[in-house]
Amino acid sequence: MALPTRHHGRLFLEIVHDNGRAAIARQRSSPPLQVFGLQYDATGAAAYLQIVNPTGGLFEGDTADVEIAVRSGAHLYLTTQAATKIYPSEHGATTQQRTRLHVAAGAVLEYFPLPLIPFARARFAQDTTVRVEPGGVCLVAEVLAPGRAARGERFAYHLVDNRGEAWVGEHLALFEQMILEPQRRSPESLGGLDGRSYLATLYVFASQSFEAWVPEWNRRLTERYGGCVGIAELAYGGMVARILGDTAQETCRRLEAVHILIRQEGLGLPPLRVYRPYS
Repeated sequence: MALPTRHHGRLFLEIVHDNGRAAIARQRSSPPLQVFGLQYDATGAAAYLQIVNPTGGLFEGDTADVEIAVRSGAHLYLTTQAATKIYPSEHGATTQQRTRLHVAAGAVLEYFPLPLIPFARARFAQDTTVRVEPGGVCLVAEVLAPGRAARGERFAYHLVDNRGEAWVGEHLALFEQMILEPQRRSPESLGGLDGRSYLATLYVFASQSFEAWVPEWNRRLTERYGGCVGIAELAYGGMVARILGDTAQETCRRLEAVHILIRQEGLGLPPLRVYRPYS
């Protein structure tokens, strides 16, 4: 049986600070990836962009390459128009997405794609590399769904392989790889999702320390959400938060609550006055 036609979508964006606000300096894309025009929050300082995939997802064997560079002084909030759907792998090929994020000193990037939904029999590998110069800030969110909940799919995919590394200056701040193969081991087991269906992660990569904040944040979040939210500081500045939930809405609301807490108390950033899909 012939393999289906494979697509290789590419997106490159360079965001600069120009006349007091963020602007697109360079942009390249190839189908199916593209972006909507730049919008601004009420202050005009932070820019807002959506990555759009008109095909509705990634098909078996597809590859998507996304590279974002935010230069000094610029502030970008980047999301996706819709959840990323990973279609079934009927021939054993793995769908891939590679993401490269570069944040300069004095720049802020907030990358909040909507949930990843691996369909039954899907095979997906994601590789993310983040490089932040000292004085820059990068927040990256991920939400993993168990499948198409409306169709009763629950961990029916074959593979989700999520690899990431982050550098702050010359220091390796994070290296991790999560491999989920539900047919071999249930993601819901103890040490995995502990009976929950959704996993969200919020990474904050910055040269500053959050040591003074993390214990108090964990105390408050535990009071509110029980053991479903936890924050840990990274060795060279920054932190990571893990969030568990039973539904997409519940998980995304918890993620947004953590996001607001860290932005305002830890980073001292003003509230974002743009549409945020997690709100």
